[in-house]
Amino acid sequence: MQNGDLRGRSSMVNNRTSLFGGGASTSGGSGGGVAGGGSGSYNQYDEERENDRAIDQIANRAAALKRITIDIQEEAEQQQSLLDGMGQYMDKSRGLVGNVSRYFDKVLKENRHRRYAYYVLGLVVLFLILYRWMFS
Repeated sequence: MQNGDLRGRSSMVNNRTSLFGGGASTSGGSGGGVAGGGSGSYNQYDEERENDRAIDQIANRAAALKRITIDIQEEAEQQQSLLDGMGQYMDKSRGLVGNVSRYFDKVLKENRHRRYAYYVLGLVVLFLILYRWMFS
C-alpha cells in the first residue's frame, strides 16, 4: 500500500515537473529533460483543450440559464399584468353588483314594483326550466 502511494506521488511529481519545466533534474540525464518536456507540453495542451471545452460548456450552460431566467421574468410580468387586469374587472363587477343590489332593495320596498320583480323572477325560472328540459 505504501509502495502504491510512493508510485502515485512520484508520477505526480513527474507530471508537475514536466508541466512547470523541472524535467532535467528529475530524469537524471541531459537528453531526458527535453523528451520529458515535450511530452509534458503535449499533456499541457491536451489539458488546456479540455479546460477550454469545459469553459465553453459552462459558458453555454450559463447562457441557457440566463435565457431561462429572462423568460421566467417576462412570464411573471405578463401574469402580473393579467392579474392586475382581473383585479380591475373584479372591482368594476363588485361596483355593478352593489348598484344592482341597491336598486333591487329600492324596488322591493315599493309594493307595485315588487309584483314586477316577481314576474321577472318567474320568467327567469321558467326560462331555466325550459332550457334544462330542451338540452338534457
